[in-house]
Amino acid sequence: MNTGTSRWQQLLSRFRKREPRTLIMLGIDYGCHQWHGALTAGNQFRISAFIDDEPWNHRTCIGAAQVRYPSELLALVHKHRACAVTEVEATTRPALDEAILGELRRLRIPLLSLPAQLPPDPAGTLTRMLAPDT
Repeated sequence: MNTGTSRWQQLLSRFRKREPRTLIMLGIDYGCHQWHGALTAGNQFRISAFIDDEPWNHRTCIGAAQVRYPSELLALVHKHRACAVTEVEATTRPALDEAILGELRRLRIPLLSLPAQLPPDPAGTLTRMLAPDT
């Protein structure tokens, strides 16, 4: 009977709505806004926070995501269970000290560099970047 229950749970899990995977974006430049818009249009990923070191941007919102300080990055990774921290190539990103970068490595949270030119399938590009090397 227990096997039947687990088979039903497996079957039902296929139909459950999946929660989007959470990302944290370093920077708030034009490229970051482009990626945010493209990912918001889909349902696989969502940006839960932007990181910027300018005080006049702190706690402003881009969509549903707040702009936060670099010192808050690790707390945000834990709070939102982020699968990755992202930056867009050729954009200005806030400086992160070595302790934060080391902790991201220890937690196995990748720091992904997204192409400045938005690809035709942004979610697919991110999925491939996050796939474990086989």
